[in-house]
Amino acid sequence: MATLNDPINTQDIVDRFVDFVTTTADNQIPVWGTNSLPGSWMPTSYFAGTTTQTIALQGLNAGQLGVTGALIQASPVYNALLAETNRYTNIRQMRAILNVTGGGGNRGSYSSPGVKYDQTRLAYMSTSYRQSLSSIAGSNTIATGYIISRTDMDAFYTGLSNAFLAARNNVATVQINVCHSSCHSSCHGSRGRR
Repeated sequence: MATLNDPINTQDIVDRFVDFVTTTADNQIPVWGTNSLPGSWMPTSYFAGTTTQTIALQGLNAGQLGVTGALIQASPVYNALLAETNRYTNIRQMRAILNVTGGGGNRGSYSSPGVKYDQTRLAYMSTSYRQSLSSIAGSNTIATGYIISRTDMDAFYTGLSNAFLAARNNVATVQINVCHSSCHSSCHGSRGRR
């Protein structure tokens, strides 16, 4: 585990962020992703990553937080850490629904119209499903005019982790409507032969 030393340097801030937030993101592995769909009826375009990926820093580096040897300013630290946390908010609960709208061509458990699949799982969704975190507990001292301590930074990291966990529990619903159960495989596939 990375520690914040006195004086705090920008790389310490990044390393400690990795301990708090990206470890929180990796703590629960998504069930659905590009490699593990709710069903063959679900397009992969709803997903951005696999269920086997670990979260890596996507945009955060020490250079964003200030110049080595210079006074670290609160605003760049706050903005950069918040922006990086926001980049993980598309890892969230997804409710996947398959709705059969027509009766023709259905067979087995799909013999009649209606909802045939309705489950909610953690998913690595596409970036269009990112959420915007704004109110972060513990951030009141990461502001202009305050001298930031290790305790203040740890409170901010905890606030970022908690905000991320809350966002992860926000359910995004994706409903796929098909005309009948064999819509993609037989019916649409044979249309070109007619």
